[in-house]
Amino acid sequence: MPPDLLVDPVVRLYVVVYILLALKMVAVGSYTSVLRLRRRVYATPEDYQLQGMTPTQARDEDIERVRRAHQNDLENILPFFVLGFLFLMTRPSLTAASIYLVGYLIARTLHSVLYIRGLQPHRTIAFTLGGVLTLAMIVHTLVAVARAG
Repeated sequence: MPPDLLVDPVVRLYVVVYILLALKMVAVGSYTSVLRLRRRVYATPEDYQLQGMTPTQARDEDIERVRRAHQNDLENILPFFVLGFLFLMTRPSLTAASIYLVGYLIARTLHSVLYIRGLQPHRTIAFTLGGVLTLAMIVHTLVAVARAG
């Protein structure tokens, strides 16, 4: 993005939210590795071999829970990045952008924490909020595109 685009507060907001969501995804992925190392439950036979251990078939439910939270991020946040960029092209108001982008950031951050801690129904509520915000942003974008044509 050329620097002059960063003058627009909506673009800056999108960039900040994008970076924070990316950092959150990296953190959740890294937490999986930290748990694996602490508990000596590795992903592949060669990891066990490197440690001089015999591979085990045992699964650690905490590690699997964090992996699922990370997988859920990949399935939901990556499409949101693209949808957010398309939304950005409609030149939305800062208020609309703040509601959709910051709301999504909060919902997804809560979702990860609640998923890893196994807290229901709160996890589902956070997931649903993120989905509703994404759907609203899609509708907003489609309406803006239809009106432009």
